Amino acid sequence: MTEREFQRAVIDLARLMGWRVHHTRPALTQRGRWLTPIQGDAGFPDLVLCRPPRLIVAELKRVGGKLSPAQRGWLDALSACAGVECYLWTPDDWDAVVRMLTEGGNNNAQA
Repeated sequence: MTEREFQRAVIDLARLMGWRVHHTRPALTQRGRWLTPIQGDAGFPDLVLCRPPRLIVAELKRVGGKLSPAQRGWLDALSACAGVECYLWTPDDWDAVVRMLTEGGNNNAQA
């Protein structure tokens, strides 16, 4: 499963379970480059999921994918904030992701 396919599956499940979902998509520039227009620090997690009282931020990777230092910095900073759940998920974590988004329980797929 590619990272994009995994991301689509997580988003579809989250929406089905009543989560609000935010993902910033990259855009193709006129010069043929993919760019994610942001203002601020690079490496922000792929997904922000909200279903009060819970707020999840998740970085998604293919199996074997590695976090960049910027991505690790964001996950570390956000996980230090009260009430924010931060995760690094791969397709191998699918069962845990399903539990997290449907039952609300914690899992072992944390960053």
